[in-house]
Amino acid sequence: MGNLMRRQGGLRRGRRSALAVGFTALLLGITACGSDDTTGSGGGGGGDNASGDSIVDLSTITDDQAQEMTDRAFGTTDVSLDSLDSTVQEALRRASIELDAAQQDKAFECWQNTTCTIGDGDITLGIADGFGGNLWRKTAKMEIILQALTYPSIGKIIFTDANADLPTFLSNVRSLSSQGATAIVSYNDFGAAALPAFKAAQAAGAKISTYVGPTPDAPADSLSNQITGDVCSMGEEMGKVATDDLGLTGDLAILNGTPGNPQGAAWNKCLIDTLPAGTQVAQSVDTDWTLAGAFDAGSALVSSGKDFGAVFYDYADPIPQVVEAYSKGGKQIPAIVTWTSNNGMAKVWEERLGTPDEFALFHTNALTWESRASVTAVMSELAGNTVEPVVIVPRPFVQAEKGYYLSDRPDDYPGPSALIPDELMTRMLAG
Repeated sequence: MGNLMRRQGGLRRGRRSALAVGFTALLLGITACGSDDTTGSGGGGGGDNASGDSIVDLSTITDDQAQEMTDRAFGTTDVSLDSLDSTVQEALRRASIELDAAQQDKAFECWQNTTCTIGDGDITLGIADGFGGNLWRKTAKMEIILQALTYPSIGKIIFTDANADLPTFLSNVRSLSSQGATAIVSYNDFGAAALPAFKAAQAAGAKISTYVGPTPDAPADSLSNQITGDVCSMGEEMGKVATDDLGLTGDLAILNGTPGNPQGAAWNKCLIDTLPAGTQVAQSVDTDWTLAGAFDAGSALVSSGKDFGAVFYDYADPIPQVVEAYSKGGKQIPAIVTWTSNNGMAKVWEERLGTPDEFALFHTNALTWESRASVTAVMSELAGNTVEPVVIVPRPFVQAEKGYYLSDRPDDYPGPSALIPDELMTRMLAG
């Protein structure tokens, strides 16, 4: 029961409500910059001077307000703000600043373009995306822009998209550096292959932080820091969901992305090592992280003749294809435990509630907001503060609850853990 309660968030309220930051904070938000005061208790964020570069004095963001944002980001009330790395604490405090209509208009304008001016600051922020073509990446881009708007010293943002091509990505990073970007954040799709370009940019004076995906053993001269999760711990947690929360024994199944990818190898091993005697992974199938690949993998599980108690995956978007494969095969859908969240997945799960096809679903938050922590990390380092080279962010699994699906959002909407105001997200989707 304790583990189940640990994972029950109860936060399926739909979308972000406006966060009142207090009369004093609203007045300060009109000015060009905040004071040099430090953050409030439980704050921090890479050093005592970090909050000086802010449109709002961060000490006016109460712990309750920052905790509310933390609850939303993680999709559960079980992660306390003060348990997080100080950089992540500051990032969530900044995410709690309520931007006015003009600032949101500027964010939307910037999001629609590859280059934009957001103020008079002398810092150029570069966004080096390995592949920016889906809604998850576009949501992360907006999270970055909104975070940047809390820093008066950021005057310009440049966005690049490599369209999944390594040479283009390397060229983009060098281009950002040559255009004067001294703060660069990136979703690194290319692992260690990206490090030479990162190293060159940092040698030219930039600070670089990557978010979500890890780059193991990256030296400090190639990468200032990484905002990521503990992949092994996530595998272990998946095993605990299956055995402690769901009480499963017998055969389980794993779906992976591309064959032999290091992320899959790591969490697969840690999951398997967590399972008790009498519970085992009886089949593992690669999907290439595509919708068609997920359907084929689901079909392979159906045709195996085994009754799997649960299917584990590290990507939520193709889960509807796995469910479809089971439905077409006429077999009971097993419990599903997956990384990230997705509105299409929520839809197929909620449609089956109360029917013979109902299945248990556990997932993490969408992770898009972690890009905000990368902005805070590089800005803190540029201010002369120390940031951990690898900042580990917990990624708890929560049980899906009714109301998780939002009928007025598309299937590829990442879900309510995105820290973007509802009105602004609606404009993004309409555009």
